Amino acid sequence: MAYSVEKLQDGLGFGKQVIGLRRADIDRESVRAELRDHWIREGLIVFRGSAVTPDFQIELSRVFGELEVHPIRELRAADHDELITLVSDKDREGLFEIDGVESVAFLPWHSDLIFTDRINHGGLLTANTITSWGGQTGFIDQVQAYDLLPDELKAEIEGLEVVYQLCVNPGYSRYGSKSRIRTIQTSDFEKSVGPRLDRDFPPVVHPVTFVQPDTGRKVLNLSPFGAKYILGRDDEAGHALLQRLVDHLTASPSYFHSWQPSEMLLWDNWRMAHCVTGAPPDEIRIMQRTTIMGDYGLGRRLADRQAA
Repeated sequence: MAYSVEKLQDGLGFGKQVIGLRRADIDRESVRAELRDHWIREGLIVFRGSAVTPDFQIELSRVFGELEVHPIRELRAADHDELITLVSDKDREGLFEIDGVESVAFLPWHSDLIFTDRINHGGLLTANTITSWGGQTGFIDQVQAYDLLPDELKAEIEGLEVVYQLCVNPGYSRYGSKSRIRTIQTSDFEKSVGPRLDRDFPPVVHPVTFVQPDTGRKVLNLSPFGAKYILGRDDEAGHALLQRLVDHLTASPSYFHSWQPSEMLLWDNWRMAHCVTGAPPDEIRIMQRTTIMGDYGLGRRLADRQAA
């Protein structure tokens, strides 16, 4: 039976779902080309009804580009270098109170690896173990978010850049979330990465907007989690502008994926902001993700900008 391609959600404005894709299908270049076109034009693809294995996940990911090994070694899967394993266990990821509810796996709106000077082109995510509630993965299309900006704000942010740095705790990020966040138990990740944060992950700079290379569409390039300030405007007015942009982004149309077995989810990291809702602290949520190599070529280390 041939696979089918359908809209992801009525009225959303982005995203497709691909149903029944088989491993043999991606051997055909016509299929590979069709999938790449949907990825670039839609930003988000949900694969349903496939026989999901780590090997298929890796091979499907390669349809969209070469894969890279994640720079944070603590996240890499032991048996597949191309995969990272994300476990919601409170010892590994910490335990937080989010708006009064104890949760694990919470991650505010962000773009992957925004804290480096090279932004990977995408990721393909699967759920190995799901929880009884929560653990949804949310997406906002920043092409659509830019189109929805008022014209005066589009003009004001042209040419601006934002300084970012890796944040190891969602409660530390000024723009990461409007939720009330309290750390109950510090994660092993924070304990390991935190002491070498400035050495291994110094601040970087990325533009607030850029043009999508394949389509010429403008993208609002903003990652609330990890954002520090607008370059050259680390003052009250600059922070007010950055907060206005974050508020606009997080109010833009969004899609929240409630995971089921045998699903894979692919996004274009150059344009899609994403987040993860909290999950039960007494249950384990296990996700695996590949990272699709690429760089839009517009990020720099802050030290390099200051020396220029």
